[in-house]
Amino acid sequence: MKTALQHVRARMGTTTTSRGVTFPRPTADEKHEQAQILNLVAQLGGQAYVLGTRRARYCGVCGSRTTDHGTRQTEGLGDVLVYLPPPPPKRVGTAAWVPLWIEVKGKGGTLSAEQVQFREINLRAQVAHIVGGVEAVVAWLEAGGWLRGSP
Repeated sequence: MKTALQHVRARMGTTTTSRGVTFPRPTADEKHEQAQILNLVAQLGGQAYVLGTRRARYCGVCGSRTTDHGTRQTEGLGDVLVYLPPPPPKRVGTAAWVPLWIEVKGKGGTLSAEQVQFREINLRAQVAHIVGGVEAVVAWLEAGGWLRGSP
């Protein structure tokens, strides 16, 4: 039976060069990274809340779609708030769930000043905050005991 980590890595896929070298296929963008993260959280029995989803806005007068796609939320908030059940060895009794903020960034993505401040506040409050894509989340989950690394 495949672990959640193996499922995520299998979905990411691989690419083989003409010389027979196989390497992980890079994920195209933050949207796909976020979708993979949400799937992984669900497989672990966690609950995820997506913030900052851009929704179409319509003109109140003529009904046409507008170009304003603002989220109207406080600048700096993370993309996803996750609550995870305790890692397997600690699931005995009534152990508390673990909160986690995720700021999804594609390769080369950087944090705004507001995002840096939000991250620092969370870390000072001992609330986990991950910046990156699915690989960063997988690494954090492995370190915390939710996933076991590949042999």
